[in-house]
Amino acid sequence: MKIEIEVRAFGEVEVHGTEDAYKGIELMRVHKLSKDTTLGEVENLLSTLFQEVENGYKNPKQCVGKITIRAKKENGEIVFLG
Repeated sequence: MKIEIEVRAFGEVEVHGTEDAYKGIELMRVHKLSKDTTLGEVENLLSTLFQEVENGYKNPKQCVGKITIRAKKENGEIVFLG
């Protein structure tokens, strides 16, 4: 099955000469995994992406992640897309 993992970090930053300034970083990765993959393994993939974002943006106000698994029902069975 294919999963998509997205992580976004954003917040206000200080920039000389401006009243308000904001910074945002967004990364997305696609992984093709077996159906035997555990939730813990998926969590490790998410954690790795959080670390990558935080290496490029220290102390963001908010850092959020999203995991998407795409599937459809076909002939009464769930079919994973990708």
